[in-house]
Amino acid sequence: MLNSSNVFFEGHVAGLPYVHGGALATALFRSKANDFIVNEQLSFSPSGEGEHAFITLKKTGLNTDSVAQTLAKFSAVKRRDVAYAGMKDRHAITTQTFSVYLPGIKDPDWSLLEDSTLKVMNVARHRKKLKKGAISANEFTITLRQCPVDREQLRQKVEKVSLMGVPNYFMEQRFGFSGHNLKQAFDIFSQHESFKSKRVKGLLLSAVRSFLFNNVLAQRVAAGTWNTAMEGDAFVLNGTRQFFVEEFIDEEIRQRIIEHDIHPSGPLFGIGSSAVFAAVKNIETSVFKENNVFCEGLIRENVDFSRRSLRVVPENLQLEMRDKETTQLSFKLPSGSYATAVLREIFDTKTDREL
Repeated sequence: MLNSSNVFFEGHVAGLPYVHGGALATALFRSKANDFIVNEQLSFSPSGEGEHAFITLKKTGLNTDSVAQTLAKFSAVKRRDVAYAGMKDRHAITTQTFSVYLPGIKDPDWSLLEDSTLKVMNVARHRKKLKKGAISANEFTITLRQCPVDREQLRQKVEKVSLMGVPNYFMEQRFGFSGHNLKQAFDIFSQHESFKSKRVKGLLLSAVRSFLFNNVLAQRVAAGTWNTAMEGDAFVLNGTRQFFVEEFIDEEIRQRIIEHDIHPSGPLFGIGSSAVFAAVKNIETSVFKENNVFCEGLIRENVDFSRRSLRVVPENLQLEMRDKETTQLSFKLPSGSYATAVLREIFDTKTDREL
């Protein structure tokens, strides 16, 4: 069982098993802002009218919350009147949409926001504010440097990732620096303390659920069942959060998995039924028992049970060899999946400080 003497969260992600043989080479990652480009795709289009201004911005080297604060000050509204669908990396060029609540107020001249780090791409109105999670997908263009690698081996690896997908792990940014979010959550849960704020609570609860999910997925990867149907599985429909359970695994289910129409799922722990049974339930229950402090804490916080795909398949994965030591990858992932989960199967990425 999980206890303070055997918790080693720092290397959690590094210790997760691979499915395509591990990285081909070490690569310098995000040495420049334009080495990591992300374009957010919302799950809907603004209606064109309403009290909320939707501003799509291209930002360079800025984190999402700082831009939200800038928008609030510029629009002369309170910070709570500015919303966004999801956080984006700071060390990157990212395009994302914000909403600003302007009831009965004309739009300011948004172009006055622009500088070397911020560009206005589009403005529209909508009846409701932008809600968290209202993202269908993110498009990535990633440049990796100082990575001399055999071109044919790289091409084959990328093709395999494109065809089979990768484990849909939650990655380092979910857990904080050196796993700090997990350590902090463990201390709060084990000592029955209170969270400092609603924001901190959200971060830590998400980290804990992600840790439990990763541990279940790691067991499925080790057993070779992360992308196949097991008795008792719950299946997620591709591109959605909807899942269903089939009592019998037939050829139709297997074919739908091969075609990426459905995926086996793993638990996002909380209150409620896990839906799974038989061998799958045994795997998940064993992980929950090993991490009882986390599970009991999530139940005390009234978190609802949910499920997430064990597999993610990058859409339109493209490879470009820029020169002998520079590679560019571009692909699209559904909301909630991590580009670094794809990269780790191809390159061992390092920052300037790590090389």
